[in-house]
Amino acid sequence: MEKDLNSTAITPPRIIPAFVAGFNAIANHIYLILFPVLIDLFLWFGPLLRVKNLVQPVFENTIKQMASVYPADTQTMMQASKDTIMQFFEHFNLLFLLRTYPVGVPSLLVGIAPLNNPLGNIFVQELASNTDVVLVIIASLLVGIILGAVLFSLIARVVNSQKQSLSVNNLIYQVKNTVVYFIMMVALVIGLGIPSLLLMSAIIVFLPGLGSIPFMILGVFLVWMLLPLAFSSHGIFTGQPNAFSSIVNSIHLVRRYLPGTGLFFLIAVLISQGLDMLWATPASNDWLSLVGILGHGFISCGVLAASFIYYSKGMEYMQEKIRKDSAKTEMPVHTGN
Repeated sequence: MEKDLNSTAITPPRIIPAFVAGFNAIANHIYLILFPVLIDLFLWFGPLLRVKNLVQPVFENTIKQMASVYPADTQTMMQASKDTIMQFFEHFNLLFLLRTYPVGVPSLLVGIAPLNNPLGNIFVQELASNTDVVLVIIASLLVGIILGAVLFSLIARVVNSQKQSLSVNNLIYQVKNTVVYFIMMVALVIGLGIPSLLLMSAIIVFLPGLGSIPFMILGVFLVWMLLPLAFSSHGIFTGQPNAFSSIVNSIHLVRRYLPGTGLFFLIAVLISQGLDMLWATPASNDWLSLVGILGHGFISCGVLAASFIYYSKGMEYMQEKIRKDSAKTEMPVHTGN
């Protein structure tokens, strides 16, 4: 019986074959790149919904109120910070929230934040009220989550060779779980982020001589905490009953069975971000940027497909490992009598 149990070798998923299979899957289903391509085209030629006029008075009033409290050199630094922030809001488009995380449609132009395109300057619409801002934020997030859920679902089906037609009820269930998952991740980020910022502020105030060491320690801690969640969204689209089960499954998988997950995502980031620097080389008013948009769409979908393949192979490895370990535990013990 022991020979039968060990007759089939089980190995964890391999990183390079996962990437090769992921890019091949997208090449064979090239229509999937339409999701990131169309999002980028919309951000390129669509309107720029800006909140600069709403944000600027807030910063100016804050600086005026602090003028009587802080010394002149601090006020100069605050003014420089204000100029940097205003420059950010000059380019920031509320429609960038269509690119939701961690489930969402990848976008190249969110990182570029263009103000023009080959047809001229982008149409700028300054939002006049906080109500308009809130409505645009909610609408953008919902649309982004739905589009991201559809893309993730299609890629999961492609890499798992599911041939039957896409079920609307199943898709609605996945979207619902994606929204729940998004809310849980936001709560997690806030729960970790606020205490971390307070801790770093206290350390910098009382121990300024440590320099950047506290930030390095915090970075290592956050990576150690968040890496097991790397596949927490994948289970939603591959048969997990709900978002919570998907998160628990990801933690169990990464912690116990896939120690190479960190290297996989490091390679994924290097491929994505490295090539994004190439795709972003043309000016935003140059038609050559269309090549970058198409290239980004293929690479980003390929990396996403590779992550689903790596996750699926990891799940098979984990389940087979658990099954064999359980079978060995239940084997009868024979005495020599």
